[in-house]
Amino acid sequence: MSLARTALIVFARAPRLGAVKTRLAVGLGASRAVDIYAALLGHALRLAAQWPGPRYLACADLPSQIYFQQLPAAASFNVVLQQAGDLGRRMRVALADALACHASALLMGSDVVDNQLADLRHAGAHLQGACDVVLGPVADGGYWLIGMNRDQPTLFESLPWGTAQVSARTLQRCATRGLVVRELPLRHDVDEPADAQQHAALLAILPRLPLA
Repeated sequence: MSLARTALIVFARAPRLGAVKTRLAVGLGASRAVDIYAALLGHALRLAAQWPGPRYLACADLPSQIYFQQLPAAASFNVVLQQAGDLGRRMRVALADALACHASALLMGSDVVDNQLADLRHAGAHLQGACDVVLGPVADGGYWLIGMNRDQPTLFESLPWGTAQVSARTLQRCATRGLVVRELPLRHDVDEPADAQQHAALLAILPRLPLA
């Protein structure tokens, strides 16, 4: 199976003041929070734009869809809306829709500071082998990427999204179902002021996307 047959979906919202990174905004202010997200989003899109297969940009709301449809950095993506529901339902539907058209699918977030193109390529390669699910863990206990070859709805139902148990609970469900999982190297998202301080040097050199 070629990587060109694997779809890549990026979950994102427009970098709008007061609408992104609310936990960061509490400690750093809304202006600094949206600036950080504009940097992380730009990093995510630059990585994803190099993916050799189909690329989807799944937008959190209609204003975000309009923003990305007009953004040159998103020109190589199919810009679509996420479905309604909690994060689990939105992720599950996005992956199921992609799997209806493509041999396998990866879904990634847009708030990780140190992921690499090699991570995406390794994730795609895992799905070509004896692997049912690939997971990209982050240090806070969640994950920034999940991929699969077929719809796995139970991996997204009634999980404590936004907590430190997400990755572990997902792995437990995979084990219960007898699914073979491969994990990528641990990466770091930026959700709290301490995260921004820890990765300040890297954040400083990331080019920013324009604010919505």
